[in-house]
Amino acid sequence: MGRLDVSLSSIRCSFDPGRSEPDHSNTQATGVHSFGVTVELRHHVNGLIADLAAEYGQLDLVGRRVECSIDTYGTLLETFETFGVVGGAGIRVSDEDRILLVRYEGSDGWVDPGDSRRPGESYGECAKRGVRESTGIEAEIDGIAQLQLLYFDDRTGRDPVPNPYISFEGTCTSGSTRPGSGVDSVRWMDELPEELLYEELTEYPL
Repeated sequence: MGRLDVSLSSIRCSFDPGRSEPDHSNTQATGVHSFGVTVELRHHVNGLIADLAAEYGQLDLVGRRVECSIDTYGTLLETFETFGVVGGAGIRVSDEDRILLVRYEGSDGWVDPGDSRRPGESYGECAKRGVRESTGIEAEIDGIAQLQLLYFDDRTGRDPVPNPYISFEGTCTSGSTRPGSGVDSVRWMDELPEELLYEELTEYPL
């Protein structure tokens, strides 16, 4: 399993992504080229996990499968191959006993602000930009809350491919809230709302 093995003792895993290595039986179905990109993407994610575990000590790692279209699956691989970019990041920004949450347009619930990574952008840079553009708030990263691995599955028999999203912990350093582009609402909340985009947010201590 490569670099992932060296850090398992410091990672609190709460998911079963299925096969831990790509299934070579799918090579003919997907094509040798896309199979190679999938392998490189998995190596990137394994390296990311090891690096985060080494930097922060214990890592809360949560994974889930997400059904997607064939085009979405292909776009994820193409973007990684062309730009070396995958995943995204956000920050659970706290201010005393409050947490900053946003509701994006068309979303089913509230979530901590963030965005997808851009070429040349680190996960930390992505998280800070995502918060700034979505909420108007400048935030400082203080730690890591969670690494979510979204395994994109197009139901064609190909192995699901991981798309990592890092939720950092942080504090507000400046700015006032205002909804950014694509954001319906931004709020400081002292109680978590019932409509949350993912259940792990319910564990946030307020």
